[in-house]
Amino acid sequence: MNKRFKLAVGLTLAASLTAFADVKVNNNFSVNGYAVGSWTSTDPDGGTRSETFLKSNTFLGATDAVKLGLLGTSGPVSAYGSILYIPSAGSTNEAGLLDAYATYDFGGGAKLTGGKFLSYLGYEAFDPINMAQLTYGYTIFAVPAYHSGAKFDYSTKEFSFGIAAVDSVFPGAKGFFEGDREFSDDIGIEAVFSYTAIKDLTIFAGIAYEDTDKAPNKVKIFNLWASYAVNANVTLGGEFITQDDGGTGWLGFLGYKFDDKFSTAFRLSTDKRDAGGNDQKYTVAPTYTVSPNLSLRAEFSLGRGDNYGDYNFLGVQAVLKF
Repeated sequence: MNKRFKLAVGLTLAASLTAFADVKVNNNFSVNGYAVGSWTSTDPDGGTRSETFLKSNTFLGATDAVKLGLLGTSGPVSAYGSILYIPSAGSTNEAGLLDAYATYDFGGGAKLTGGKFLSYLGYEAFDPINMAQLTYGYTIFAVPAYHSGAKFDYSTKEFSFGIAAVDSVFPGAKGFFEGDREFSDDIGIEAVFSYTAIKDLTIFAGIAYEDTDKAPNKVKIFNLWASYAVNANVTLGGEFITQDDGGTGWLGFLGYKFDDKFSTAFRLSTDKRDAGGNDQKYTVAPTYTVSPNLSLRAEFSLGRGDNYGDYNFLGVQAVLKF
């Protein structure tokens, strides 16, 4: 199919869908969300070429998705719920309730949250509207997703920390939509600290631990990342993550903003597994901002290694948010 036609269809779809600045309904309720549509092509070494539209679900992240969230507030109490639809993820992970939590704000930077929420860990964002590329880097193998439980957060201008007790560190049978939904035999723990006292610099350190009856019997993750805005045009980032009996990953990021409309991200990520095998991924991803709510993003990545294989990836994505 003609690639230009596919992109045009993607823009039409995005414009027609309700799709992350909040839209206020009244004094107590607001909605937010996004819609993304993509064309992708992957050429595995010695394999076949695949082109998809609204079926773009690579092994490093879905590049098509629709999310709708509802936020309610009343004094110190707030509640947020969202649903996510990924048209290519199959019957298990295609659609479902994503966020479902309530928060009590004690004031002074202290908050208590209970319900189903996203893991603290990981440099790269879960939602595609907060990504600089279409796909994830190779540090994603050790990053948890959604789980249920309770967490306490405290933040100031200089630092913040949080601790969470959840049903499981890694997802359960329904993939990243939720944890294992079992509190009786094992509890996952996440604890994080971030330092923000230096202007334009964020340093994040986090750990996750779970003693489980399923293999591997113990899940231990350490995650360290930093982001520094050198100036209004240049952002640097780096990440290190390691999982016991899993592997070690590194990521380097450079973002350059040419003007208010055009920016480009450059990323190098690596993954060394304890069981054997090394992989590297090289990414260039330009973004053109059409308006505050609509942007066009492209990505070209080279993957080389043992676990993910050798491939060339090319994708174009339309992102609509509100």
